[in-house]
Parts: sequence; structure tokens; C-alpha cells
Amino acid sequence: MKVWVTRSQPGADRQAAELGDAGHDPVVAPVVRIEATGSAVPAGSFDDLVFLSEHAVRAGLPALRAMPWFVSARVFAVGRRTAAVLAEAGVRAAAPGDATSEGLLALDDLADMRSRSVLLVCGAGGRELLQATLAERGARVARFECYRREPVRRLDPRVLVCDAIIAASGEGLRQAARLWLAAGGRADVPVLVPSARVAGLGVEVGLTSLHDCDGADTGAWLRGLRALTQD
Repeated sequence: MKVWVTRSQPGADRQAAELGDAGHDPVVAPVVRIEATGSAVPAGSFDDLVFLSEHAVRAGLPALRAMPWFVSARVFAVGRRTAAVLAEAGVRAAAPGDATSEGLLALDDLADMRSRSVLLVCGAGGRELLQATLAERGARVARFECYRREPVRRLDPRVLVCDAIIAASGEGLRQAARLWLAAGGRADVPVLVPSARVAGLGVEVGLTSLHDCDGADTGAWLRGLRALTQD
């Protein structure tokens, strides 16, 4: 099956290789580019660092290492891939199996946050659930928005012959739908998404065939593609 891989680099090439190994024909055409913001680390010291993507590790870790409180902070990652990128840099991080804000919030170590200070290392914008919930649990929460996502302006024409689309996030889905529908793509193209929440966003932007794969790892996408071929 010819599949449009919409996620940003370097994850897009990695995902495409895994899909290709499974017999699919991936077309890599990211819908956003990642750019560092050059923002300074927020003032103060922090007890906990939460990295919300592998982009956050690459863009934010160098500046954080220079902070005197860095060596004593607990480190969390949104998922195993982000934790692996941290490990490659020599930083151990706790990560949930469910690579979402909800997964992080289910960790026992983030349950009682009274008197703790937390720095979310993330991109500009994004969901507010994690920040709001940690604050409700008693934490002082700040954001280090060390990168931004810049939308791609034009659709790569190669994707118009794809049989299915993989969108790993809500923002990625919005941008993919914008490009796809503007180019005359079918609203009923099968779109694989990681959660019911993202599937709901797909309906809002005009897509009609959303498939919740219950995860954003390669195994989840392959199960979703297998289900499509069996329908």
C-alpha cells in the first residue's frame, strides 16, 4: 500500500524505513518543518524536566545542560522514542508506555506535585492539558518553547496517488488535511491516527475516514494498515 508519511524529520525517514520493511510503499512528505526558536531557558530552578518530543531534546537539551540545577532534576519523556533520544545524549528519563500527555499524567511520580517546580520542554503552542493538570496538582509550571513548527506551503504532488495517510499528531493532521483537500484530494481517503481525540479533529477539518490505531509507534500503524487491507 502506498502511504503518505506526514510527520517531520528525522522521524519521517525512520518511520518510512520501517513501513518499507513491512512491504508498504511510503512517500515521505512532512507537513511541517522544525525550527529552533533560540529562546532562553526560563529563569529560576526546576525540580522536574518534562521533554515532550524528540525535537525538544535536540533543540533544548544543550541550553538546559548549562543550568546549575540540571544535574539534580528528575527527567521525564513523553514516550519511549523521546526517552531513547535522551539516553543517546546520556540522560536517563522516565517515560510512559502511552506516549501522550495522558500517559505522563498517569505516572506515579507525577501524581503529587505539591511544592515542586516543573519545566515543560516543548514546541511553541500545543496542548495545555499537561501544564494545567500539573498546576492543579500543586506544581509551579513553566514552559521552555525551544522550537516551532512551520507549516509546509505546498503539497508534494507525489502524495496524491497515496492510498492512505498516517498523521501522528493533531497538528500534523490539520496541516495534512489543509494541503490534501486544497489540492483536490478525496475527503474519504483513509487516515490513520493515534487516538480518538485526533480522529475527532480529522472530522472537524473535513475528513471522513479516520482510523484510530491506539498508538503512534510503527506497530500501531502496521496494525491499522493491515486492517485497511482486510476491509
